[in-house]
Amino acid sequence: MSDAAVGDAPSSRRAKNRPRINRWWWFLVILIAGYYLSFAVYPWLFAVLGVNHYGVWFLDTFALLASNDAVTRGLDPYQPNPLDYFKRPHVYPHAWLHLRDLGLTRADCIWLGWSLVAGFFAAAVYRLRPRNPSQLLWYLGVACSAPILLAVERANNDLVIFILLAGLVPCLQARFRGLRFFAPALMAMAALLKYYPAAAALVLLAGTDRREVRLRFLLTLLLLGLVGVSVATDLSGFGGIAPKPVGLLSFGATGFANGLGWVGWVPKAVCAAAAVVFIGVAWRRRWLNDWEPAEHQQSDALHFLLGAALLAGCFFTSQNFGYRWIFALWLAPLLWNLPDDPAAPDGVRRLARWLRWLLLSVLWWDTVFCFVLNRCQGGLSPAETAAWAQRFYMLEQPFDWALFLGLLVFLAQFARRRGQFLLGR
Repeated sequence: MSDAAVGDAPSSRRAKNRPRINRWWWFLVILIAGYYLSFAVYPWLFAVLGVNHYGVWFLDTFALLASNDAVTRGLDPYQPNPLDYFKRPHVYPHAWLHLRDLGLTRADCIWLGWSLVAGFFAAAVYRLRPRNPSQLLWYLGVACSAPILLAVERANNDLVIFILLAGLVPCLQARFRGLRFFAPALMAMAALLKYYPAAAALVLLAGTDRREVRLRFLLTLLLLGLVGVSVATDLSGFGGIAPKPVGLLSFGATGFANGLGWVGWVPKAVCAAAAVVFIGVAWRRRWLNDWEPAEHQQSDALHFLLGAALLAGCFFTSQNFGYRWIFALWLAPLLWNLPDDPAAPDGVRRLARWLRWLLLSVLWWDTVFCFVLNRCQGGLSPAETAAWAQRFYMLEQPFDWALFLGLLVFLAQFARRRGQFLLGR
């Protein structure tokens, strides 16, 4: 990616490049808000998109608060929790167990859940600035998909990670150096809550001042080391009881292997090794022809890389529930604009165009199946329904792999160019 003024752009340039609020943005805000509020009025709509509502709002926020209430009562939060609707144990780092120190209990679930949803909504629509009806429809296609609906309906704590990391790129592009050095702290805070945000460290290599980037890189390594020490003990505590996502509304590199009955650490190692080999090939082949985003694309490019790093890191290391797709919202602006950018090489534009439609297909794949299943449900037994769901899930896997390998191409080029920059080449 470009070494242009990512971190040191003057205020006039930032103002020039900042997307403007126009009528299409207001349409986007109104339509997304109306879409999500319709599920509050008509909960039966959840089933249409394949989301199981269970008749209770903000289940994941409730689980966190129930874990804190268990600690207050002297119970072990890492055991089945009688205070939770589904007796779920605590399966997150211990930092979440300090919510009780803020006076929060299960009684605060509803207002806290709505606050998380509102914060996520504000951070998301701030980045999505459509300029025409087609772009508006594209953003609606991403934002209204079932995986993101699932995250909102559960008020999953990934929304907290999204809100925290939403400030990372603005910090990197801030005029004042102190704010630019605050970006590693945001990454560390997010990683302390859920370890996968450590993948965001790659984006912290952006910048034009080599000395500053090196210092920020060292600070990042230090913070990651401290976070690792803290999270390592948590992983040993809940690693064996953490839920294992399977089937529809989940994703991960081992999905195909697991579906064939190949489970354990071996398929995980094979998938991770495949990703490393592919990155090495992309690094050497330079499939993007050393493309660099234009000055006005810097913010979109860095957000794209941030979302790609988080999602790819999750995909190639574990199976994940679908709500982690919320970070696809950061992919959307560049994937819309890049295919029509005449300054970009043809190969870059083709890859971006393929990724655009792959992303939309993956986000809506499960909903299509659920719609078809609802039409045919009367003639299928539960066993037949489960069998068809598994078949549909297996058909999805090549599309998932194609999408994430495409993202790795962009990540590999950025890592190579930033590595050369740090080494003074």
